Amino acid sequence: MGRSDRRGKLSRGQDLVQSLILDAGVFIALDNPSERGVVLALMHKIQAAGMHPTTNEAALAQAWRDHRKQVPMTMLVKAVTVYPFEDARTIGRRCAQTRTNDVVDASLAVLADQLGMRVLTTDPEDMSRLDVPFEEL
Repeated sequence: MGRSDRRGKLSRGQDLVQSLILDAGVFIALDNPSERGVVLALMHKIQAAGMHPTTNEAALAQAWRDHRKQVPMTMLVKAVTVYPFEDARTIGRRCAQTRTNDVVDASLAVLADQLGMRVLTTDPEDMSRLDVPFEEL
């Protein structure tokens, strides 16, 4: 049974139709000076369009280490709605159905389904396997 390609690729000047759920890789990218500008520019564009990025506690926990060293991440977290990590049974079923063991990515896929949003990811293979609409950073 073939799956439709649900991948998107953000490009300069592209209009974002809806807000995005940020995966841990987006936060981790802020620690890399060569990627930080791309992430910050995208967040400014999302907010300028009146949208509000979201994530969940699991993705944040996967990226968070030391707020004193992760200043850009600390600042971004203040502008993001962070949903609780919940609905473990649904997340577990999603892992079983897609034969993946990454509960953090699966939790974002479930949240995306619940909110009708796309995931902004640095891990397109996992999001594709989880059959969730996503944009690749």
